Amino acid sequence: MNIKELAKKLDLSITTVSRALGGYSDVSDKTRKRVKKYASKYQYSPNPYASILASGKTNTVGYVLPIYGTNSSTLNQGNFFQFVSGMSDELFSESIQLQILFAKSENEEIKAYEKLILEQKIENIVLQNIKINDKRIEFLNKHKINYVAWGKTKSNKNFSWVDLDNSGAIETITNYLIKKKHRNIAYINISEKYNFANERKLSFLRTLKKNKINFNKNYYASVKLEEPEKSFEIIKNMLKKNKKISSIICSTEYSALSAIKACNYLKLKIGKDISIITFDGPLVRDLSSPPITAVSFPVKELGKKAINILLNKAKNPNKIENYLAKVNIIERGSVHYCD
Repeated sequence: MNIKELAKKLDLSITTVSRALGGYSDVSDKTRKRVKKYASKYQYSPNPYASILASGKTNTVGYVLPIYGTNSSTLNQGNFFQFVSGMSDELFSESIQLQILFAKSENEEIKAYEKLILEQKIENIVLQNIKINDKRIEFLNKHKINYVAWGKTKSNKNFSWVDLDNSGAIETITNYLIKKKHRNIAYINISEKYNFANERKLSFLRTLKKNKINFNKNYYASVKLEEPEKSFEIIKNMLKKNKKISSIICSTEYSALSAIKACNYLKLKIGKDISIITFDGPLVRDLSSPPITAVSFPVKELGKKAINILLNKAKNPNKIENYLAKVNIIERGSVHYCD
């Protein structure tokens, strides 16, 4: 069935049917529901290419997946594809396409956004890997693009985002260790240019202070995800020089695997001689040996929420929405009670 036939059955104009299916606010809720019900009944689906030709706009959401930096290894892309899966579920139900481009560098990433916006005329974008001061935000604002970010900037009041509660997650982890009598806690972070890494560090420092534990700079290190061997060396040397360290918080799965390797090298039994805790994902959930205690959060749900917010913004551009996902600890025996 085409839109002309559907409009005839509903005794409505083609324009009204089209706008009802597009979710426009100038069509009443009652009419929108009636149109969608009949569209479903007669298995009508708008032709996206015809819509582009008619309007000059594409009913597509753009997403650029960086395969460098924090996402350089395919082993570390599990969370991103869970997020994409969540987005896809929501987009499929709304008959909206998802256009994904890949970028191997920051320069390629900017070019990918230029291609989506200037060449493909895409007006809805989901961002990720947000930096403290993110130039992409300025670029999207300049071109008046409707967007939602997975993550926040340092000043995050002017745009919509979804994110893990990074501060709350680290506070939960640190308090969990302190309740088990750990006071010599090491922290392995990644580059603080990423806002989530900076948020986690600040939360760690605050929680130590709140519990009257002095921060020891020798117990803290920041490494790059694309340098697992360097992470291993840093953690190994940290443990050799600081024998009092009883536990390690790893800000990423990658550093958790490096910590396991360093502990095995030094013949420290995880869960007995030393404790490791990290953020959950396929690496520590399925591949780590021994299993590592971790905080889990709903990545797929973040993807769904991002699309819900994006589509709401398309109808109400001035509305800013945020969603913060909470965490829970999954115990797997890698954290011991410190005597």
